[in-house]
Amino acid sequence: MNNPVIKEALNYEMIFSQDEIKRRQYEIQEKAIRDYNSTILYNRQEGLKEGLEKGLKEGAENKAIEIALKMLENGSDVNFIADVTGLSVKKINEIKK
Repeated sequence: MNNPVIKEALNYEMIFSQDEIKRRQYEIQEKAIRDYNSTILYNRQEGLKEGLEKGLKEGAENKAIEIALKMLENGSDVNFIADVTGLSVKKINEIKK
């Protein structure tokens, strides 16, 4: 308590805690900040989840295309390739070109 800065801070805290309007404004502001941070965190997590799902889907499609190309090189039937890879016949015909 010998430090004048600490004494001044404690004095302001005492004054602040006695002013109900300022204290309420502070609590509202703190809640808004927490809500904002929570929203940002949630949106970030959802974005990461969405990005991961999209990446996995694209990766699976790229792998299916790679398999289809190898099957085409080996002379496999387009309908058989479609069954094995899950790609549409139209997509396989596009790859074939």
